[in-house]
Amino acid sequence: MKTVLLWLSLCLALTATVAATARAEDPTGIKFFTGSWKEVLAEAKRQNKPVFVDIYTTWCGPCKLMAKEAFPNPKVGEKFNTSFISYQIDAEKGEGIDVAKKYAVDAYPTSLYVSASGDLIHRAVGYGGIKGMMDEAEKALLSSKESGSISELDKQFADGKRDTDFLATYLQKRAKIGMPNSEALDVYLKAVPESDWSSDRNVDIIIGNLTSANAKGFDFLLGRLPSARMSPAGRPMMMALQKATQNDFRQAVQRKDEALLDQTIQHNAAFMNAMRPQPEAMLKQAADSQRMRFYQQTKNYDKYRPFAVAEATKLMNTPADSVKLRDELNYKRFQQQTAMMPDSVKNSDNFKKYAASMQNAETERIAMGLNNLAWTYYENMPDKQDLTQALTWSAKSLDYKRVPMYLDTYAHLLAKLGRKAEAIKIEQEAVDKTKAAGDDAADYEKGLAEMKQK
Repeated sequence: MKTVLLWLSLCLALTATVAATARAEDPTGIKFFTGSWKEVLAEAKRQNKPVFVDIYTTWCGPCKLMAKEAFPNPKVGEKFNTSFISYQIDAEKGEGIDVAKKYAVDAYPTSLYVSASGDLIHRAVGYGGIKGMMDEAEKALLSSKESGSISELDKQFADGKRDTDFLATYLQKRAKIGMPNSEALDVYLKAVPESDWSSDRNVDIIIGNLTSANAKGFDFLLGRLPSARMSPAGRPMMMALQKATQNDFRQAVQRKDEALLDQTIQHNAAFMNAMRPQPEAMLKQAADSQRMRFYQQTKNYDKYRPFAVAEATKLMNTPADSVKLRDELNYKRFQQQTAMMPDSVKNSDNFKKYAASMQNAETERIAMGLNNLAWTYYENMPDKQDLTQALTWSAKSLDYKRVPMYLDTYAHLLAKLGRKAEAIKIEQEAVDKTKAAGDDAADYEKGLAEMKQK
């Protein structure tokens, strides 16, 4: 009998020890489901919970901050582990590419809240701190309890339902989750008298569903912008107009459509003038910048070259005293604009880093511009004359800021021009500076190893 009791007590003690160890080893933050997209939806259905999806990229700074600060937090973990099946996916790899496309993700991090059937319930773009993340989770839970899923409304619209009350509800729901329906918006605006477009509800519907500057809603919002710019509705209106022109630009690139590009440039100029009347030189600069990006993204480098050379020449010839003066003026303006911010914000590490960067904003703009042009040439221009020209731009960027990224560009150009020893020396400097700053030098070390092998 004593032997049995001893055995039982040992078992209970062992069980308690194992349980305590398991509790100590359990993550206190969010527990992320591992598996495929299909499997996470199946798990959500099994547990009758919505899915929280963290869509990130490896280069996204706010994504890393959210992962470091919010995901391990015990309160965040308790909330999300109880209420959601949590899932992470890289927008640029594997299934993440299709998931990001399906839900129209174009900024990072984006937090999606999705039903088990794949319907988008709620979305939040960016990282607003732990409190912001908890607030968005509450909004998602409230939305998940609303009747009428997006897929149901989609089916009704596809089946021909066109009464204005239905269309208004449908468009409001689409706007709320950041999934606009331009076709439904066009149908709605045709059905509603123009005299009613100015109601608060209809203005919000147009703002939330505008996807192109070629839509009627664009001219309507554009006409209201000058008077509404300083009102609460001004910012979402500006963002909707800007996003419409950006969408048209992306469409022009995808189709390699220069006629659509010309329309986009005209619409962008109209938007800029509605914000504030612009001198012709400023409008031309904006147009040239759009054309340069268009030819770069469509890989038409013969047409890209003259715009790139003109931009680089302007950056190269900017007087040093002018750059310094603009740095000072920009920083003074920044100080004025942030003077009323609370000390709690000003004392944060992120604010301090941003404030430090604003002291040299113009210097950074010129150096970055030259580096980007040089790197584009490195990646796409095989001609030695082009590469030699790019090398001078890269060298000038280093005169402004001798940082690892710019050193890496310079080293790669040297290597491509056959100047191996110089390239290795510069890339080694990039590695050393990166390590000295406590950052990951893996990419630069890889580049250095490749240069040594050639």
